[in-house]
Amino acid sequence: MRYFDEQNKRLIYIGEQATPGFWDRQWKTKEEIRRAVIDLKSTYVTRVTRKCLTPDDGIILEGGCGRAKHVAALVNNGYQCIGVDFAQQTVEMINEAVPELDVRLGDVRHLDFEDASFAGYWSLGVIEHFWNGYESISSEMARVIKSGGYLFLTFPYMSPLRKLKARFGLYPKWDKEQSPTHFYQFALNHKSVIQDFTRYGFELVQAKPRDGLKGTKDEVKVLKGLLQELYDYRETSILI
Repeated sequence: MRYFDEQNKRLIYIGEQATPGFWDRQWKTKEEIRRAVIDLKSTYVTRVTRKCLTPDDGIILEGGCGRAKHVAALVNNGYQCIGVDFAQQTVEMINEAVPELDVRLGDVRHLDFEDASFAGYWSLGVIEHFWNGYESISSEMARVIKSGGYLFLTFPYMSPLRKLKARFGLYPKWDKEQSPTHFYQFALNHKSVIQDFTRYGFELVQAKPRDGLKGTKDEVKVLKGLLQELYDYRETSILI
């Protein structure tokens, strides 16, 4: 269920709470996980990283790495990369299946790394899952990224389609202040996020929307079946 938070110009998603146990269930590792990641060469993350950093620039951290797909791809492209996640069973399975990857149990709000440890930090769909906000996450990002380093940040946002639906009252209004029992995530106001991270000391290099197919299939119910098929097929089709 989605609600529109008019005061903060964002959507609130109510479902199952995004706890470590939730992610362990979502990321239940299959037996073929090693085969799935060990030879992985190219992902969205590797393509973007190559535009900004070389392997000689230093270590890259992925905070909230899940099944470590992007950690593996970066390592396979010559980068030194560390993955951190708070889903304990998932981290243990990754360590067992692909022990050559450096994947650690940890909390992105309290990282166990020294200041200025990383040349780059990838955060893929993490900051939106915390009801109390992302200030502690962003302050840790600013602390561990070295001067001149890069933060690569993605999150669901109030796209033009979502804004249009909100304007026409197609989401129920959120009228509570307390944290909901089954809070899952926000779709954030991207301008507010940019302003917040600028205050934390970051300088915006580039901002652009991505993965519009997923956003559209989630918002247009009449097309969801067809768009889901395209979404599932996209990895094998350059056109899609």
